Amino acid sequence: MSGSGRIFAELDVEDLQSRGLAGPPTPDGTRRVHKRRLNRSSDEENAAIPLSISLQSPAAPTAFSTIPDLLISRATLVYLGFSEQKADALWAEWSDWPPTGPRREVDADTGGGLTMTFLFFITGTFSGNRDVWDDDDQQWRDCLDAFGMSADVQTAIMDPLFKTLRLTQSCAFWAQDTVEMRYAGLEDIQRASRERETGLLRQASRPGSSSTSGGPSSQIAQGQRHHERQRSASGLQCLETPGVPAENITPTSKIAARDAPGYTALYKGVDQARIHGLFDSHGTVAEMERLVSAPPSDFSRNQQLFYFSPDYKVAQNYAAYAKRRANCEGVVIVQVLVPNSAIEQLNDTELVRIDYPDPEWRELIYLSRRGKRHPSHIRKYSLATLIIGTIACKPNGAYHRMESWEEVDDRCVLRVRGPNGLSNAVQFVFSSSDAGLDFLSDHCAERISVLPYTRQEFEDYVVEEKS
Repeated sequence: MSGSGRIFAELDVEDLQSRGLAGPPTPDGTRRVHKRRLNRSSDEENAAIPLSISLQSPAAPTAFSTIPDLLISRATLVYLGFSEQKADALWAEWSDWPPTGPRREVDADTGGGLTMTFLFFITGTFSGNRDVWDDDDQQWRDCLDAFGMSADVQTAIMDPLFKTLRLTQSCAFWAQDTVEMRYAGLEDIQRASRERETGLLRQASRPGSSSTSGGPSSQIAQGQRHHERQRSASGLQCLETPGVPAENITPTSKIAARDAPGYTALYKGVDQARIHGLFDSHGTVAEMERLVSAPPSDFSRNQQLFYFSPDYKVAQNYAAYAKRRANCEGVVIVQVLVPNSAIEQLNDTELVRIDYPDPEWRELIYLSRRGKRHPSHIRKYSLATLIIGTIACKPNGAYHRMESWEEVDDRCVLRVRGPNGLSNAVQFVFSSSDAGLDFLSDHCAERISVLPYTRQEFEDYVVEEKS
């Protein structure tokens, strides 16, 4: 187990260390790595940090991140946001695994039976009856303490700037979401490292490469200047906005790019690692399903659906909260341009609209969030290709407490602040059935962009929200 699951590939980390961009493993199972050599967008996001800053420099804390050496390790538990005490307890439980029952993913496969992944084991912490969602900060703090979350993660989740968004879900939801986001981020760092190693091997195998020392690693130094200039592999995920090269995107040019006559622009804020696979290596949409939301959700009790908002502010709020809770993870805003003509061609069965305070909206939200069967008069929503409607808030547990749909009121509506004050947030929801996938594939697949949501944009967002 000690040799498996290394986050940084052998040749890549050798290259990074030779150039002073990574340090050796430390006794606590971590190593320091330059922030521009982490995930697929870190080079662009941290371009202002010089690669010349050394590990011994007073500026090193701002230039290097502390990353676990092994993905499955106690150090990872701390990275994910658990306290030292909770990390000790979880690691002891994982290490002292019983001989009966499901095997761990690190154990030898003896054929058949269940397998317990490290992530599933970790997130079991958030299962059970302990959860809160009411507007009581002390209850939330007590719940986060019970989960064993670190002080820093608690502060991030409880940031007053995001209170409205936080209260749309429960304490367990946000704690688990934070852990899953950070774990996916480590896997993204691992993928980026292996891509860099592949590049080193490819360069070493080119005709004319020196082989005086007999192996690929001996030729790493030759490629040093090349890799000093090389951007990270962000192009696989951070595709260009139409007409705007990704490397030149700024907040201003993003706003301009969103103005697309003849199209409805839709947005979704999400951490970068969890949409891995959306595009193939050529930048073509490969797995649209990476953008679906799991049930139960606003408009379905048991089907995955594609949720987007035409309001950039909604996606920005989610992206900013993800950035606040992230460690080193990249955060993006997905933009989908939908031709207005395609929407207009949908008939009344394929396109339905439902908004608060319509009683049908209240009943649909109530039944969907509770996972209950839809009666015939609202079953049309499960058959639609596209639903345009008001976004609900509050966690599923809050709807389970209600006696009837009549208790769904304006406190269950997500509101967003715009130039004219607060307004009900709107969502475009596409079916994940063949009809919905066909619509997105035929009309939108070539118009999906992933826009990096950088630390600078987050800081600008904080200033704007506090003003």
